[in-house]
Amino acid sequence: MQTEQKADLAAGDGADAARLHAIARWRSTGRPRPWVIAGLLLLASGSATAGEGLFARTYTTDTTPVGTYEFEQVFRDRSQRAFGQFEAIDSSTEIEYGFTDKLQGSLYLNSVHIAANKSPDDDDPLGGTGFTRHGTYGQSVSAEFIYRARSPYVDGYGLAFYVEPSYMFHDLHNGLKYDGTYELETGLLLQKDFYDDRVVLAYNLFLEVENIRFQGEADHTSELDFNNSLGLSYRFRPNWSAGLEMRNHNEIGSFHVHEHSVYWLGPVLHYGGRKAWFTLGWLEQVYGDPNGYQDDAYVGNHLFLRSHERREISLKFGVPFGG
Repeated sequence: MQTEQKADLAAGDGADAARLHAIARWRSTGRPRPWVIAGLLLLASGSATAGEGLFARTYTTDTTPVGTYEFEQVFRDRSQRAFGQFEAIDSSTEIEYGFTDKLQGSLYLNSVHIAANKSPDDDDPLGGTGFTRHGTYGQSVSAEFIYRARSPYVDGYGLAFYVEPSYMFHDLHNGLKYDGTYELETGLLLQKDFYDDRVVLAYNLFLEVENIRFQGEADHTSELDFNNSLGLSYRFRPNWSAGLEMRNHNEIGSFHVHEHSVYWLGPVLHYGGRKAWFTLGWLEQVYGDPNGYQDDAYVGNHLFLRSHERREISLKFGVPFGG
């Protein structure tokens, strides 16, 4: 970062700092397919914009500048369970708006395409021996709000709070239809930058409360998910960053029964341009609990592959506009 920019950051408030820093750096989600190529075609030369996604899963504390919008699209390919054949492609289409330089809101639509052939699952009635399903489903509609309390460019660290209510139509893991299912997710976002902001370390903690009822069932069931993600990224040349990302998912049934815990790890590549940005990430499952055999069914060798996948490849791209 240039000396003049540092002086301006020290003198200005968080809003000005975010705008100045957005000029100087780049930001927070897949076997390569035609949609990967489409994302790469969005690349544009120039500086990055605030609010872009530096990682596949992990959020930084940057927010969309006041009065501006951003279109964001995420495609995620998830594949390989304990047995049979399983592949899912998630799609999330999002519009973000900066209400202030510290508060952004988003509305997004999520869908999933599932191709499963005799694959295991936790919730499908045939999941124990293998379910088969092929189709594309509207998965959920969500609103998202992020408030940045501290800026890493002014305060020395970034701190933001996250809230996301969702109404869900189909299960993300098996495609089964829901009946009156909703979720509330809250999160804590932390960020610390080093070496003139060339190195970014970000950590997220998310808590999800879900109230679930599948079609045809009389009663709702509840569960608590808590998820951790950690990302480390290095800007190795102008506009380009590469790094490593870890994700941990934990599911607690009925708020007190541990169902499973899963860990993924993998590389991430990010490009931030003046007119668009993209992020490509690969996460490989490295550990799961339970693993081996459970209830006489194989769930994975040191992995939990009954309802979560061995691999996920994510492409995210965004285009800012307005303002």
